[in-house]
Formats: sequence, structure tokens, C-alpha cells
Amino acid sequence: MDTMSSEINTSSSPGESTGKKAREYESIHNRLFIVRIVLTLLALAVYLFSGASAQLAAGLSSRFSHPWLWSVVNGFYTLITIFGFAALMFPLSLYSDYMVERHFELSKQSLESWMGDFFKSLVFELALALIFFEVVYALLRWMPNYWWIGATLSYVLFAVVLSSIAPVVIMPLFHKFEPLQDSELTEAVQGFVQSAGLKVLGVFRWGLDEKTVTANAALAGLGRTRRIILGDTMLKGYSQDEIIAVLAHEVGHYKNRDMWRLMVVGAFLAAAGFYVAHLVLQALVLRFGFQHIGDIGSFPIFVFSLFLFSLISMPLGNFYSRRREYAADEYAVRTLKAATPLVSALEKLAAQNLADRNPAAWIEFCLHSHPSIARRVARARIVEAAVQATLRAVG
Repeated sequence: MDTMSSEINTSSSPGESTGKKAREYESIHNRLFIVRIVLTLLALAVYLFSGASAQLAAGLSSRFSHPWLWSVVNGFYTLITIFGFAALMFPLSLYSDYMVERHFELSKQSLESWMGDFFKSLVFELALALIFFEVVYALLRWMPNYWWIGATLSYVLFAVVLSSIAPVVIMPLFHKFEPLQDSELTEAVQGFVQSAGLKVLGVFRWGLDEKTVTANAALAGLGRTRRIILGDTMLKGYSQDEIIAVLAHEVGHYKNRDMWRLMVVGAFLAAAGFYVAHLVLQALVLRFGFQHIGDIGSFPIFVFSLFLFSLISMPLGNFYSRRREYAADEYAVRTLKAATPLVSALEKLAAQNLADRNPAAWIEFCLHSHPSIARRVARARIVEAAVQATLRAVG
């Protein structure tokens, strides 16, 4: 850690220092991402080949031996397995999400506060995993040849429900939200949103400053839960024009129906992943001594297949996501008839959040769901030139 500190502080200007710091931050998280992948694959392999998974499933089955109690067996197996995996990965999570963030001065959280958030996240993830895998393994038992179709539909349903409840149930577990008190900004934001034909519940202040220095804003929720949330870390250092530009980008996602587009792509990738898992389960369950593909003891095979597929398909999903980000930027520039407010906001966000402005192309292609700031700025300027040319021609 001392070496990291000395490297960060050797630069000739604030801009160069921030850029170097951002590149180092990106590099560390990329390496930690690889470590997490390797540990996950190793843990699943050991869990399967050691027989621990089969022994746990057999032990629970003998404890709850009635045929109708298979869902209880699956439930306890899921909880024990997910909790055990979280415990195994805890040191990495502590280093990645707490120590690194504190080192780069992005986090303000105490260890106690971070631990509280970690355990809240763990409880929520355990509940979500319990429900989802109960559904999936019920489908594996009831329709072993077509379960992957039902699993895909369940995935889509989960995504819609989570998107709807996120701003009213999930996000308030970790941050405070209250109506924005700045009447001038609220009026400007609501006026812009209404002019775009979008109905929202209101404009809310998102209490990020208590835990982080990073800035963010979002159009969160669906239908009656849809609202605009503005991080207090953004309210402090961004002009009204910059905030409107950020929201114009978010409104662009809505106008372009990007949530539904991304959900369709996600459903397609989920269906493909579940089908690959189906083929792998069909090929391997008997070889490992399991009775059928719905045997919960084969869980490591199931997760291993999905995990590998998600890694392989990640660049495809990220490629489409970056295209939608460009489209939302274009909407913002065309709506505002200028790129400067958006460009200024993007540059501030990059500096404040320690985003690498211009990462290696292959890293962006494989790992990033958003285009680099440098590419977004360049694209925004191109769109601006086209808009200005059109205005001059019309004028």
C-alpha cells in the first residue's frame, strides 16, 4: 500500500495526477476482477470434485426425508452454499470494496459502516438467491427438458420487479433520500422532464456524501415508482446546466426505450446461458453420481456453466450497452442543441469518480458497459457539429 501511495503522488500537475491515479485505480480493479474469477472457478471446482456438494445435499435429504420436503432441502442447501461462498470471498470484498476505496480517497465510510452495508447486501442477496433457485430447481424437476425457458421468464420477471422496487425498497437500505429542497433546480428539472413527455413521482436528493465522494444521478424506478434522484455530491459542484445535461442523458435512455431494449438482450443472453447449462447438466450429472439434473447437489455444475457463459458473453452485452450510452448522449446533445454542458459534466464525473478517460481499447471492449469519457466527448462534439450545421441550414 505504501508503494501505491508514492506512485500516486509523483506527477507534475493536478490533471496528470488525477489521470495517473485513475489509471492505477482501474488497473487494480481489473486485476481484482481476474482474481475474483479465478477464485470463483476454483471454489466451484473444489466444491464439486471434493464431494462436499453431494455430501451436503445427501445430509439435508436424510434430515428432511419426506418427498414433499425437497424444496426445504434446496432452500437450506442454497443458503449454506451462498453464505459459505460469501465468507470465502469476504477478504477479497473487504480489500476491493473498502480498503482500495479508502486508499484512493473515494470512500468516507468507517469499517463499521461498510460492514453494515456488506451484511445488508448479503441478507438481500441470500433472500434473492433463495427465491430464484427455488424456482429454477422446481422447474428442473417439473419440466427437465424445457426448464431453461421458464428460468428465462423468471429472470425477466425478477428484473422488472427489482427495477420497480429499487428506489423505494432497495436503495433506501443504503442511502437516505429526501425531496430536493432547491426549488429553482427542482423547477428546472421538472420542466425539462415534462417537456420530454415523462412523468415522474418527484425529484429527490440522494445522500451519497455521507459515504463517498463520487457523484451520480439517475432516473430510477418504473411506472409509479419512477423518480429523479440527484446525488448530493453532484449538487455541490455542478452547475444547473450540467445537471440538466446529465438528466437529459437519462431521459434519452427512457425516450429510446433502452431499459426494455437491454432487458430483451439480457433475456436472450439468459436464455442462451440457461440452455448451455441445460446441455452441460445433461452431459455431466450422471457422471458425477447425481440422479437427475434437478439434484441440488449438482449446483456447482449449474453455476460453473452459467458463470463461464456470462464471462464469454460479457463483451457482447457490454458492446450493446455502450451503443445505448452513445444514443443517450446523442439525445442529450440534440435536445440541448449543445455538447458543452454534457462534456463538462462528463469531465467532472471522470475526475471525481476516478474513471480512466481513455482505457485500452481491449479493456473497454471486454469489461466496460459505458464508453470511455474520451470517446463520449469526441462523439458528443461530432453530434454537436451536425446539430449546429442543421440549425445554420434552417436559419
